[in-house]
Amino acid sequence: MDLGAIEDFASGAANAIAKFNVPFTLSTDQFARNDFVLGDLQWQSIPYGDAGLANVPDDRRGLYAFAICKESAVLPPHCYVLYIGIAGRKSDRSLRERYRDYLNEKKVLKRERIARMIGTWHPVLRFYFATVDEAITSDQLEELEKQLNSTLIPPFSEGDLEAGIKQKRRAFK
Repeated sequence: MDLGAIEDFASGAANAIAKFNVPFTLSTDQFARNDFVLGDLQWQSIPYGDAGLANVPDDRRGLYAFAICKESAVLPPHCYVLYIGIAGRKSDRSLRERYRDYLNEKKVLKRERIARMIGTWHPVLRFYFATVDEAITSDQLEELEKQLNSTLIPPFSEGDLEAGIKQKRRAFK
């Protein structure tokens, strides 16, 4: 038997399929929640990369998410949220400043999960952002981040989950 051909097949399959495999948790119970600390958010997005940087507010705090999205005339609408975070954790750091961190190779490489996310999906990755009013406290912003992460359970968000969801999620890792 030619094991070289089998190894080539396995390597090809890993490169074509396995590197894109990410488990998603889609809980109907979590989707049904309606207890968010803030009301409506006005989400906007740009394709990942430097080109849209000027469209990200440089004077506002808020929430952001990375999602795999690709508009298509054939496929139904779809988007997979991979990560949710905040800009302005105990600071006035703007969404644009925070987004720049994700465009900085050295900073990205220090966060292995984020490096995998960006390195794998950058051609179809979008940066979503929603500003919050100045009256929103850092504690409220952090609570909303946990609520959104606990609702969607994005595969690359690990730390900012509500305690009960974090504990239950660890049971499956």
